[in-house]
Amino acid sequence: MAGELIVKLGTTKTLEANGGAIATDVIVQANDASYSLAADGAYYPDAEFVLGCTYGSAPLSGPPISLLARPINVDGTSDTEVPEASRPTRFIGNFFPNNVTTPQYMTLVGRDLPLEAEYYLYNASTGQTVSAGWTLKVTPRTVAPA
Repeated sequence: MAGELIVKLGTTKTLEANGGAIATDVIVQANDASYSLAADGAYYPDAEFVLGCTYGSAPLSGPPISLLARPINVDGTSDTEVPEASRPTRFIGNFFPNNVTTPQYMTLVGRDLPLEAEYYLYNASTGQTVSAGWTLKVTPRTVAPA
């Protein structure tokens, strides 16, 4: 049918392959790689993020883990400030963990992403520490004519 749209996906990139533990109310960087719309995302403005993690003790149901972006190379090689709890820099979205201790994989679609950014997780009041070994992956995404 004319005018149909489809979702197009790019190649998945690992932003963090084996992250350290994240205490509650703490922000940590997914520091294995940054993400660039030009170099990694075929200029797709959106992306799907997947967080894989476990908890030693079940977290509260409801409070999220927030995904934050720190735009980099915004003025030549100058970057924006590192996110802080009271100043998150650029909010992308929330992952909502279940109250279980088994491995869980959570997704979110980030829209209108920065041209180039480092990504951070904010374990905002889940009540428990995210165990070491978490992963964060990103897959470029856009909507295009069929």
